[in-house]
Amino acid sequence: MQQTTVGLSTYVFVFLCVVVPYLLADLAMRLPSASRVAGERLLPVLYRIFYPVIAWAAESFGDTLARWRPERAEAVRRQLLLAAMPVTPQFVFGAQLTFCVLGALVAFPMFMLVGSPMIAGGMGAVLALCGWFTPAFMLDTAADSRQERIVKDLPFAIDLVGVAMHAGLDFNAAVRYYVGLGFKNALTSEFAQMLRETELGMSRIDALEAMAARIQSPVFTSFVDAVAHGSDTGASMIATMRMQGEDMRRARFNIAERKAQRAPSIMIFPMAIFIVPAVFIVIGVPVWMRLKGTGL
Repeated sequence: MQQTTVGLSTYVFVFLCVVVPYLLADLAMRLPSASRVAGERLLPVLYRIFYPVIAWAAESFGDTLARWRPERAEAVRRQLLLAAMPVTPQFVFGAQLTFCVLGALVAFPMFMLVGSPMIAGGMGAVLALCGWFTPAFMLDTAADSRQERIVKDLPFAIDLVGVAMHAGLDFNAAVRYYVGLGFKNALTSEFAQMLRETELGMSRIDALEAMAARIQSPVFTSFVDAVAHGSDTGASMIATMRMQGEDMRRARFNIAERKAQRAPSIMIFPMAIFIVPAVFIVIGVPVWMRLKGTGL
C-alpha cells in the first residue's frame, strides 16, 4: 500500500513538472507580442518574467477582482501612477493571483520531500499567502522609492531652473534646459512629460498640477502652489524659485534627520536575530562545557 502511494505521488509530481511548464509556455506563445507594454522595463523583475501568464490572469480574472474591490483598485491605480508603471490595477490583481497559485504549487514537491500532506499543505498555504501579497509589496516599494528619489533630486533641479531663469530664460525654457542636460532620473522624466503637455495646449499651472498629482508629494505640491500663487499675483518667479529651493533643501534635511532618528529602532531586529544569539553562544558555551566537565 505504501509503495502504491509513493508511486502515485511520483506520477503526480512528474505530471505537474511536465504539464505546468508546457501550459505556461503555451500561454506565452499564444499571447500576442504586441500586447506587451512599451515600458515593460519599468516593471519589477518578477512582473517581467511571468508577464504572459500575468497578462492572461489579468484578462481572465482581473476585471472581476477589480469590481469586487473598487477601493483597492483605486489605491492600486494611484500607486501605479506614482511608480510610473505602465499597467492597470487588473494587471496587479492578475500578478497576485499568479504568484498565489505558484506558491500553492510548491505543496506538491514538498509532499514528495517530506511525505506528510499536513506539512506540505501548510507550506503551500503559507507560500500562497506570501505570493498573494508579494506584488502589492513590490508595487508599494517601487512607488515609495521613486517618490523618495524625486524629492531628493528636487532641490538641485529647482536651483538649476532658477539660475537659468535668472540668466534670461522663461520658466518653460529653463525647465527644457534642465531636461536637456540628460540627467537619467524620475524627476527629469516628469518634467519632460510636463513640457509635452504644455506643447499640446495645457497651461503651465495645469501641467504642474498634473505633475503634482502623479508625484503625490506634499513637498512638490507646495512648490506648485507657490508657483501658481506667484503667477496669479505677479510676483517675481526668480525669487519664488530661490525661496522654494531653500524650502526643498530644508525639507530634504528634515527627512534625513527623521531617518537617522529611526535608525536605533530599526537596528533592534537584526541585533536580536544575529548579534544577541552569537553573544549568548560565546558566553554560554564555555560555561556549559565547564559544567559538563565537572559532571554537574
